[in-house]
Amino acid sequence: MGISFRALAFASAAAVLSCGNSGTQPGGDSGSDVVVPPTYTNVVVDPPDVTLNVPVGGSVTQVYKAYADTNGQTHVEVTTSCAFTVVNTSLGSFGGATFTSASLGGTTQVTATCGGAQGTGKLTLVLSGWVLGPGAPSNSSSIFQGATVGSDANRTPAIQYPLDKAVAPLNIPSVDTQWSTAQNDLFHMTWKSPHLALEMYTTAADGQFADDVWAAIATSTQGDAVGITVEGLQQAQPATKFVSAPITLNMSHDIIDNTAIYWWASSQGTLLTQTFGQTGAPTNVKGGCTSCHSLSRSGSRIGYSRCVNNDCNQLYGGFMRYDTTNKVWNESLNADGKTLQGSYSTFAPVGYPYADDKTSVALFALSSCHLSLFNPDNGAPVASNVDVVSTHDNNQPTRCATMPDWAPDGKSVVFASTPNQGQWIDVSSSAIAKMTYDFSNSTHTFGEPTFLVRNPITLTSGTYNNFFFPSFSPDGSYVVFNAARAAWRNFTVAGSPGQRLMLTDAIGSWAVDLANINGPGDLDTTWPHWAPANAADYYWVVYSSERDYGHKLTKSNTAPSCVANGVQQCKQIWIGAISKATLTAKSPPDDPSAPPMWMPGQDIGADNISPYWTLPTSAIPQ
Repeated sequence: MGISFRALAFASAAAVLSCGNSGTQPGGDSGSDVVVPPTYTNVVVDPPDVTLNVPVGGSVTQVYKAYADTNGQTHVEVTTSCAFTVVNTSLGSFGGATFTSASLGGTTQVTATCGGAQGTGKLTLVLSGWVLGPGAPSNSSSIFQGATVGSDANRTPAIQYPLDKAVAPLNIPSVDTQWSTAQNDLFHMTWKSPHLALEMYTTAADGQFADDVWAAIATSTQGDAVGITVEGLQQAQPATKFVSAPITLNMSHDIIDNTAIYWWASSQGTLLTQTFGQTGAPTNVKGGCTSCHSLSRSGSRIGYSRCVNNDCNQLYGGFMRYDTTNKVWNESLNADGKTLQGSYSTFAPVGYPYADDKTSVALFALSSCHLSLFNPDNGAPVASNVDVVSTHDNNQPTRCATMPDWAPDGKSVVFASTPNQGQWIDVSSSAIAKMTYDFSNSTHTFGEPTFLVRNPITLTSGTYNNFFFPSFSPDGSYVVFNAARAAWRNFTVAGSPGQRLMLTDAIGSWAVDLANINGPGDLDTTWPHWAPANAADYYWVVYSSERDYGHKLTKSNTAPSCVANGVQQCKQIWIGAISKATLTAKSPPDDPSAPPMWMPGQDIGADNISPYWTLPTSAIPQ
């Protein structure tokens, strides 16, 4: 359904320009006059500070003047002798002394350069307008303007998504704001920030800006806190409207570009991928219950396990590699051959132990309860000591190793280490272990494990003593991991162990609960991994959770196919921001996380788990 956009119109200022001064002085011996360029000091831009409302899809103009002290005179208009520019050229440009805006909001500096002197001013643009959404009458604006605010809690809409104080990357697709109707049938949604004033009128219980409008919103609000409110009324009784509590969506400066997320739609038995920022149908990578996958940091290799013939008592591992010529994934080791009985895998990064992506090594968690090294391009075993040391605790072989993740510099590996033999898939009483890795003289050597997190962590929600699914940040400084109060998994109620995300530094000197990401209650939050890019303001974590997506996905309307193995509603993929500034402010840090964003484009009728964030196949070197 199309959405008509009606932009607010704003008049631009006009001014008459006058000429600057020039001067002459007597010449030399020839007796002729020589023209001397005037000198300027104390240049002033007029207006010095202006705010303009810019209609979406349109532009506005602003005429400037410049004044200066020159030739013994003060505050003389010198406009025609000056060149006008803006620092942020994406917001618009000057023709002479007239600024013409782009259809964007933002703040920039205006500079008048007059000879060798300069003056500056401040220009703020506010992207403004309103949208008439589905079903809304053309006079919706006047209906709400004529209504008075009521206080009946039963009639007051509540914003359900986005989550209050969530942080979004700039290139996230258009956000679908959702709210409760509270017996109302006409709604007025407002998005406001220092550089934005957009409204939408609709009869629906959600509102989403068109892609081109959203692109302008995202560019205009980078680094801003956007306030969102919703008013509701009954068209049959339009005299009273009811206003939601406001929520805030924080738009970051970060653009997560050229990345892809791979996930397992477990209720469909399919491994899927989608380039981040796109919302079309994801690409089907592999069916046949190809699960528990991992991706190389280069995006060129996949490790997986598969319930062979849909029999999960026959869980075997395999490897795939992307063929950049034919644009297909080929199985270099097919799990159906039942060569490797095991679960989780990880790949050495490009650069160590090998200089490029022509070859690599992979760690695989075997059913014999240890990690083992393989060539992922043919499935051949690679000699190393990891089979032995991965089971060690203080040099004694007493533990089961699983869920490994290789550091981005290639020099270490983190993994889940449990004292319970046989737990190579699900774990209890597990710790987060780390071991060094060295490749010298063609020998692969792993160090004795140290334990980053093994002591119980007590929160108001209980004591957490089971730690698993560790994952290195893209710079190797931090490890995100799962914590639970009991064994993972519970096949009766999947969320009952209380799975949540926590964070530690790479040496295990502290551990902090990511309370803002986890949210209230037990939401079956699992499978954390990081975006590959080292962005400016935040680290970005992707994970899976049974959290409600507004009112569009809850326990009451979940797809029946998702309700299995203790899962009570379709698990969805969420993206959480972790503030770099908070992490570096003190040690141990306060909770550096923010409430998450739902990953656009996924099927809300599928159980989407195990998201891996890496490079897309288009970025793999030929």
